[in-house]
Amino acid sequence: HGHGTLQTGTPAATQVGDYDVLVGAEEGDEFGAYLEGRTALPRTVAGTQGLVATGWSAVDEEWGATQLQDRFHKLAGRWMLPSDYAAWLAVRSVGEAATRLHSLDPTAIAKYLRSDDFLLAGFKGQGLSFRPWDGQMRQPILIAGPRLLVSSSPQPGFLHQRTPLDTLGIDLEESTCKR
Repeated sequence: HGHGTLQTGTPAATQVGDYDVLVGAEEGDEFGAYLEGRTALPRTVAGTQGLVATGWSAVDEEWGATQLQDRFHKLAGRWMLPSDYAAWLAVRSVGEAATRLHSLDPTAIAKYLRSDDFLLAGFKGQGLSFRPWDGQMRQPILIAGPRLLVSSSPQPGFLHQRTPLDTLGIDLEESTCKR
């Protein structure tokens, strides 16, 4: 489709009844950019365009994230990507555990990482930890647009018997992964 066809056709294509959010899932990057601001109803666009759920975003300026972004940018000459942040968290977690334990023993470090004693500052407003039953890191998920952070989940009001971060992902009782 041509540029004009996509722009003018978006409102007609999104006349599908009432909805709260339009979720786009487009890998080819051919039409998704035309969704935001052009839907039949004034609704949020999420997915491959619009708002995205991500582990890290260059637009996050809260909880000291700006300082981490700036330090990374000075070293790498580019903004930190979610994969960079995940690698940083992994290395930082092992380093923090080894420092606190005064040990380089891999078994002791792995056990400590999954214990209630481990809490890592990850520039997300609350301490990060690992689930003891599957080893998954508990961390907030950022909801971001191309230029600003919209929210951080878990959303307020979701209660959990262990930690609000366990409202995200597969919980102990549903998990088939046991370590």
